Amino acid sequence: MYIHSLNITNFRNFRQLSTDFAEGVNIFYGSNGSGKTNLLEAIFVLCLGRSHRSAVESVLVNSEADFYRITGEIHLGDKQIDLAVAYQKNGRKRATFDEVPIKLSELYDTFCVVAAGPEDSEIISGAPATRRLFIDLYLSQYSQRYIDLLNDYHRALAQKNAALKREMDPAPFNSLLVEHGARIIKQRFEFLSAVEREAMTYYERISGGSNLSLEYRTSGRPPDGDFALEKIAGQITAALSRHAERERVLKSSLVGPHRDDIIFHIDELPARSHGSQGEWRTAALSLKLAVYHLLKDKREIQPVLLLDEIFAELDRNRSEALIEAFTDFHQLFLTTALEPPDFLKNNSRAFLIQNGEVASRE
Repeated sequence: MYIHSLNITNFRNFRQLSTDFAEGVNIFYGSNGSGKTNLLEAIFVLCLGRSHRSAVESVLVNSEADFYRITGEIHLGDKQIDLAVAYQKNGRKRATFDEVPIKLSELYDTFCVVAAGPEDSEIISGAPATRRLFIDLYLSQYSQRYIDLLNDYHRALAQKNAALKREMDPAPFNSLLVEHGARIIKQRFEFLSAVEREAMTYYERISGGSNLSLEYRTSGRPPDGDFALEKIAGQITAALSRHAERERVLKSSLVGPHRDDIIFHIDELPARSHGSQGEWRTAALSLKLAVYHLLKDKREIQPVLLLDEIFAELDRNRSEALIEAFTDFHQLFLTTALEPPDFLKNNSRAFLIQNGEVASRE
């Protein structure tokens, strides 16, 4: 998979931008605030219909406009696709595939993109919601069924929370939460197990020998570690029963995959409390490398890779080891304020970004 061309209207600090890209490496230069990161974000929105930075739609619209529109020509094997994603303030977000309207969820079945940047340290050190977003964003690309399960679960969750707030009996929704929640937890466990195996290898290589591991914490975890659906469902059912009175008092659902978390360890110590900025960054990059290769193998296409200032906060040894890890990609977009390594500059295309415009190309 690769993106041949991109057209942006009223997205972030871009009023109007049209450009085409190399099939291999594309390097974006520019000072802070010029729009390099916004350009990567626009590519992600085009591919999946949402920001990878958790930004709400209204902030993606240029301050002098009331809508944004992103279009692009994307190649998948011998197929050429004209894709468009547009959003109107106080309106709906829409996507078209060769000018035919599609559901946004269909983008996950067709396109594949992995983004890494400075904000990824929050996956290790931030709030649980950041780690759940990481799982959901990439598992939705890995499994065609997952995004539907997630939507069904959150629909039932919203109904239960509404019942709790109105002091109505929420029990009728519990069976749906158990059914959908158990399937979500099973898929998360299997995905994270595969991610951990890959990420451990990358972390050891980049860090020079340290160990990375993760622990999936969920109310549906069976005591014996056997994540069979019926056992997960049993654990959720029991937890719902234990927390029923507390949920009634707090008027909020406390049990289910919307409360899941991941705990990371570096050399057997909790990364959140004992890790340095460099270790967090290395761990997050290892996770993204793991996800990239899992998606490539599962989807049998090479995802587009977006790397935003990936060498910041890494020492020379880690940077060199990271460079060696990025050798198996089809199309790469890289932002940097530093001189990129020679292997990336060879056969690459460079763009100078200034004030929301492509000022020059090399």
